[in-house]
Amino acid sequence: MVLITYFLCYNIIVSAFFWEGNEAELFRKIEQGKAELYLTMEILKEIEEVIKRPKFNEVMKKAGLTSDQIMQKIVSLSHVVIALKLNIKVCRDEKDNKFLECAESAKADYIVSGDEDLLSLKDYKGIPIAKSERILKLLE
Repeated sequence: MVLITYFLCYNIIVSAFFWEGNEAELFRKIEQGKAELYLTMEILKEIEEVIKRPKFNEVMKKAGLTSDQIMQKIVSLSHVVIALKLNIKVCRDEKDNKFLECAESAKADYIVSGDEDLLSLKDYKGIPIAKSERILKLLE
């Protein structure tokens, strides 16, 4: 089984709920138990803040979803990790270091991201950083 630390709400989780594509397919794989989703409380809080932004109101309405329903679904499919504060300072964008902390604490096999700052690292402590398309190929 591919263990996935799944994050970056703009690129992955928001896309999974609002648009059809690789991210939505990857989320279905998690629902089917073919991959696992690991998040921290800090990441969950950020996801909630993002999906409550006014720019997503119309998309949520079209999808027939509320932010509470989306959060409920995410939490129900997630393994919440109590990530150690590792004081990682690897990412160009300091806010992205929390994803590396989550991945390291979860002992994830892959970090899934669409964020170029993270993708440019290629891996973190032996954990490959990949786009959802690559992970889907591994899950076939």
